[in-house]
Amino acid sequence: MNIFLLSSRALVSSVSWDPVFELENIVLRTCNAQLLIPSAQDLFQRSSEFPPLATRIVHKALKHTTGFYKLSPLPHLSDGPNVLLTIGISGSDLEILSSIPKWRQRFDLVVAYLFDSWKPEIYSKNVYYLDHLFVALPEVIGELKQHFKIPVSLLPFGVDVLNLGSCQVKRAIDITSFGRIPAHYHSALFNKFNHQGSERIYYRSTPRTAESYPKLPYEKRKDEEDTLQLFHTLRNSKITLAFDTLYPGMRPFPYSFITLRWFYGLATGGAIVGKRPTTYLADELLDWEDATIELPSEDPQQSVEFIEELLQDTQRLHSIYRRNYTESLARHDWRLRIRSMLEAANIPLPQPLCEELWQLKMVRERLSPSLRF
Repeated sequence: MNIFLLSSRALVSSVSWDPVFELENIVLRTCNAQLLIPSAQDLFQRSSEFPPLATRIVHKALKHTTGFYKLSPLPHLSDGPNVLLTIGISGSDLEILSSIPKWRQRFDLVVAYLFDSWKPEIYSKNVYYLDHLFVALPEVIGELKQHFKIPVSLLPFGVDVLNLGSCQVKRAIDITSFGRIPAHYHSALFNKFNHQGSERIYYRSTPRTAESYPKLPYEKRKDEEDTLQLFHTLRNSKITLAFDTLYPGMRPFPYSFITLRWFYGLATGGAIVGKRPTTYLADELLDWEDATIELPSEDPQQSVEFIEELLQDTQRLHSIYRRNYTESLARHDWRLRIRSMLEAANIPLPQPLCEELWQLKMVRERLSPSLRF
């Protein structure tokens, strides 16, 4: 069994793609996968500067000639089963498969995992030729199956709990927020905790500027550094804020979604405070005591007072740190998701993956022997 991983890391650099590349790096190591990195055709890169009509004409011409992307010659494919895996944000990212000439004929099995999987109308036509599509949103599975006539399975988000998680007690930051948060909550927390004389710290992490067709290769960019910095911040935070994607004041979203911030916050132990996702999947994946703590009021000022009281309850917080971390080890590490994906696609588990799954189990059992795995 040979696994090849087709990556967009030469096409984009942004905080939205950082989790994709984080997962890719785990796949590369645990599955002995070979990395394939297409780059964009020069004309395709320049077309972003053209007027809209010229851009459409160029894209149409490229799609029917050279394609949008180019890739160095493939490594030798053995006689054994050859598997191609690609991970993207949306259905349009499946166009990257066209960087491999005759990709469908050259691989025995082709699998994709998409983070934001709605809007079938934006999917690349390549989707029709997949052997299996994995998505993080259960509500769209029926529609995608009916639309594309291919196997579609749920694969929730995860996190590198083994290497980046923690239940440490000493935490210097009181509250951290990152990603989407209603502006009036941010203002209330900032004004309450970040004035001169306050002994509390409210930290708001802001994303770096996104870059299309980055000039530097992945290894020399800040992608991985930013991920490590974020996790270090979360490991040292007592509370992490998170709001349902459908909560008023957020960016419009079509579904309630357990986004990556929930898994990041849980893996690093801190109490997750905000508005819990209303998707039914939350009742399955976030079902332990204090997995999420609901703000009791829609009034940000009252919510600030609630958070202040929680910060004073150190015994409850210390229990949360340990419980969130151990539950994440048992249920939400990316290695568990990779195992589920491979099993659903009938791909044998590589030995390095089995070894890291065993490490995950040993760490969890040392912390809580009775916790299910």
